[in-house]
Amino acid sequence: MQKKIRLIINILFLCQVVIILYSGICIAEVGGDCNSCHALYPGLTEKPSLVKPFTYVNREIFCINCHSHNTSDTIKTIGGNKVPVVFSNVKPVYPLAGGNFYYVARDFSDRKGHNVNGITSRDSKFTGFPPGYSRTLDPSMRGYNPGKPLACAGSNGCHGNRNIEDSFEAIYGTHHAVDKPLDGSTTARSYRYLKNTDRVKGVTGLEDSEWNWNGTSSRHNEYSPSLDVFCESCHGDFHNKDKAGKNGAWFRHPTGIPLPDKGEYAAYNIYNLDAPVSREVLPQKPGDVVVAGKDTVTCLSCHMAHSSPYANVLRWDYDDIFTGEEGKGGCLICHTGK
Repeated sequence: MQKKIRLIINILFLCQVVIILYSGICIAEVGGDCNSCHALYPGLTEKPSLVKPFTYVNREIFCINCHSHNTSDTIKTIGGNKVPVVFSNVKPVYPLAGGNFYYVARDFSDRKGHNVNGITSRDSKFTGFPPGYSRTLDPSMRGYNPGKPLACAGSNGCHGNRNIEDSFEAIYGTHHAVDKPLDGSTTARSYRYLKNTDRVKGVTGLEDSEWNWNGTSSRHNEYSPSLDVFCESCHGDFHNKDKAGKNGAWFRHPTGIPLPDKGEYAAYNIYNLDAPVSREVLPQKPGDVVVAGKDTVTCLSCHMAHSSPYANVLRWDYDDIFTGEEGKGGCLICHTGK
């Protein structure tokens, strides 16, 4: 038994040394001391075994534990790695690009974000499938299970492999995999680990190193139209161009089409973080120019991915926008002539 214990200690020590030595040149997402993440919380991991791999407990809240914070800071450091905070227990000062679950947590309002398990209760209105869900537009083999809550990853989540039900297994290993280039070929090489399934190309884009923390018109994430295709997996009927009438895309707001290059729309020419666009051809670096007729309207032009202070997960207060008022932003960023 003592020999086994010494062997385990030696193996773990060698792993830690190798990671520390190569963390400076490795392009994997996370490096450094293993214990910084895997033993951050008491009881989060069980004892190692020579027969079977590590077994992780509290699997459903593993993601939440690492990406939460008790202060208003939205970036924290774990083991020398910068970690984005998407759930703050107090009001965040600088929410990141995807927003912050603070606004939907503790049942502040279901309409302000995605009701992720471990953060808040299930949505009181949409208690089953996501609104606008269409099984024919969901490429996963499992599909969304209305009997289970929304998760960070897995078949009922957004990140990782949606052919795998368990949220932990769906994202397993991705933080340690090679994540460049962001060509959508693997989960790790997909924008923010948004891959959907093994057989579907993942989302592509340019990732700001600080997740748009205090971003500017020239320093921000860059999105591609593949993001709209991804959102369609769960909200397909919201922008399905094949449908007409009140249930179709044009009754709501069109996505995936170029911003018109005529009239009021042409005046939106400087990138605005409150109304981002997607690029048909991703630039080499973030740009501050919006090219009408080429750059496209995307789901994230109006909505946040996680949660926002406003109804319908909008980027701005829709009820506070009136035509003819300057400086209000929101819809008027694109609809400048109103």
